[in-house]
Amino acid sequence: MSEEWTREKILELGRVFCRSRIFLTAVELNLFTKLSHEPRTTNELCRAEGWSPRGLTILLDALAAIGLLSKSDDGRYATQQVLADWLSDEGNDSVHPMLLHLAHLWRSWSDLTEIVRGGDKLYDFTTPDRSDEEIEAFIGAMDVVARKMADDIASSIDLTGFNRMLDLGGGPGTYTAAFLKQAPHMTATLFDLPRVVDMARRRLTDYGLIDRVRIVEGDYDTHPLPTGHDLVWASAIIHSNSRNRNRDMFKKIYDCLDHGGTVLVRDHIMDEKRITPVDGAIFAVNMLVATKEGNCYSFNEVKEDLEAAGFHDVRMIRHGERMDQIISAMK
Repeated sequence: MSEEWTREKILELGRVFCRSRIFLTAVELNLFTKLSHEPRTTNELCRAEGWSPRGLTILLDALAAIGLLSKSDDGRYATQQVLADWLSDEGNDSVHPMLLHLAHLWRSWSDLTEIVRGGDKLYDFTTPDRSDEEIEAFIGAMDVVARKMADDIASSIDLTGFNRMLDLGGGPGTYTAAFLKQAPHMTATLFDLPRVVDMARRRLTDYGLIDRVRIVEGDYDTHPLPTGHDLVWASAIIHSNSRNRNRDMFKKIYDCLDHGGTVLVRDHIMDEKRITPVDGAIFAVNMLVATKEGNCYSFNEVKEDLEAAGFHDVRMIRHGERMDQIISAMK
């Protein structure tokens, strides 16, 4: 259902970035963690961190006005306790890594106007020399997004006929863990870049699943994929690529799969008008500013690309609005 716009809603849409920037600056300064232990004054924070008293006071007051911090009569600020679990990097259900990732995306989104005009990006989020902090935030963000969704998705798929899965670009290992917990008879291979697999190894060790997982370092563009799998999970990958690059990747998946095996593709899958789901249309803009060729694709586009690689019986097996659509295809 489309938004019912009013004059005030239009104006609010134009200024909503102000609150986002205040919030993301607080995240980058890790204020919510620093103020979750005990209330502190501006001067106490400035002495500890070397920050500007004027700038910090104005920022803290804005955060208190929004309701993200509390402020006492004696000028002490604290993270709202109801929010601490989400906003502190020590919280039990912290979304801090995702928020850091969004703060990093601010730079690439700032180029949007020039990109649409035909100019070059000033900031390429896919560059291999991203800082360790950005990589950590990105992989942590993937975990935040997947943490609650992965178990639901794994439980919605009949895994009884599969024995060994390949988690392609497996990131933090969240989906590997969900599939293995759902199917105790299965083992897995997680394939991702060298700077990523150590993070996955730590998380899978924490989950108590590392003995059922083979970790393989590599780049699906330049390295052969590990063989000996009857299921390939390709999650949140195709939106980063052009269709030609996806066809090349699907061909590699086809070649590495056992005969009769299945590939499952999770992503935003757009309708033919390319305006539903709404989150997918907005995410396509993220791919415009953050990648050289990425986009969100319709079912028919993905189906054509899978079939060009040799797959058949291409079906949409799960619908959704939050990048939880799944396409299945067989070798």
